[in-house]
Amino acid sequence: MRRRPTVASPSAVEAGDPDASGSPDASALAAGSLALQEAREGGPDLKTSPTPAAAFRAARRTFLRCERLDMRALALDLGISRATLYRWTGDRDQLLSDVLWSLSDDLFEQAKLATTHLRGTERLLEIFRRHVQALIDARALRVLLQQETHAALRILTARDGGVQPRTVQRLAALYREEQEAGNFKPAVDVHTLAYAVVRVTEGFIYNDTVVAVEPEVERAAAIVSLLLR
Repeated sequence: MRRRPTVASPSAVEAGDPDASGSPDASALAAGSLALQEAREGGPDLKTSPTPAAAFRAARRTFLRCERLDMRALALDLGISRATLYRWTGDRDQLLSDVLWSLSDDLFEQAKLATTHLRGTERLLEIFRRHVQALIDARALRVLLQQETHAALRILTARDGGVQPRTVQRLAALYREEQEAGNFKPAVDVHTLAYAVVRVTEGFIYNDTVVAVEPEVERAAAIVSLLLR
């Protein structure tokens, strides 16, 4: 099992980050695009001493520019040793998984905020559509899947990795929220349901991208709608 990094949280909004906000801005909600994330990340943290949070933000910027995440180069840019970087972030797979998770979770939260006027299965399906479409539209994710296919699929879909388990947990929490509000009655426990939905999503987003087939959100949504009945 990989060692967890010492970064307090892989969220896009790090504690103590003066540029962070508690919720996405209106333009980010409207666009649902990772393109806006790159602009929000800003430039290098030149005026402050390097920190685990700064290392994480720098890694996000690198990914959003569709550049390969190179641990040696990242350490050099931050002015720290690779040993220090690894102590802060874990190895490259761990850091990349945290970056991927944070960006996907940003988009998921945007989809949730944009659908508060809906209830039950209708809301769950709309969140699914918005989240999946935003991931499909993310150029940085497509580039990663095409250039580092095996590593990317391992990081994104491993059951003991840093992306899939957290995605399942977040989705299960959403289903539980709608269930407790009396708006949704799942046929199975919410964790099993969330895992099934995540596996469907992985097949449509990642596998289709790898074989250069345009992923079809509505085909995936049709399957998910059967699972949510």
